[in-house]
Amino acid sequence: MERISYKLRKMQAGILAAFILALGLLAAEPAMSQNKDQVMESIQKKNESYKTIVSTCTQVKTMKGMKKNITSTGTMFFARSSNQMKMQFKNHKNNGKDKDNQLILNGDKVISINGGARNVFNTKADQNMKILQWTLLYCIKGQVAEAAKLNKSEVKMSVTDKYYVFDMDVSKQAKGRWNHMSVSYSKKDMSLCILTLEEKNGNTTTYNTPDKEYNGVVSPDVFNY
Repeated sequence: MERISYKLRKMQAGILAAFILALGLLAAEPAMSQNKDQVMESIQKKNESYKTIVSTCTQVKTMKGMKKNITSTGTMFFARSSNQMKMQFKNHKNNGKDKDNQLILNGDKVISINGGARNVFNTKADQNMKILQWTLLYCIKGQVAEAAKLNKSEVKMSVTDKYYVFDMDVSKQAKGRWNHMSVSYSKKDMSLCILTLEEKNGNTTTYNTPDKEYNGVVSPDVFNY
């Protein structure tokens, strides 16, 4: 009887250990318990409540053939209305130079200002600039599915302690300058925090928007060009 009782206790202990291990594996894989489409829908819905966003912004460019990254800091502005969406980046290099570097998205125009040199692109005629414009707008608006559709990409989701991360390999048939996108949204407020665009030529640009203010007054003059 003692031998049978010992075997029974050993079997029960084994079952309990297996159960605890299974619970541990489930806890270790939070991404598996979250539906990608549901998360994307929640991100889009939450971002609809952000009528304006003003944020600190860091731009890091990794250029093929260059030993050092090019880092710029400044402010990002975003305005959403019933008529149009506008976004502007003011990137300032850490050494204080090139303070006029800007990227402005305004209606059917993309404006690039670099060290005083101004280029205005009409997105009705320039398909690549239209894709750039709407990729940035879809990402800041939390419309991951639309950004993927525009770039003919499949979306893969992963989860970290702070972010929902979406990776997209851009189709070779898609127009535009990049072959991969990665976009991260805060788990706290669903806002865009990190956007990385890997270009076909090997260059990479990463935008970080860490500190944000929502639904304040943003003057239309911010988007003048």
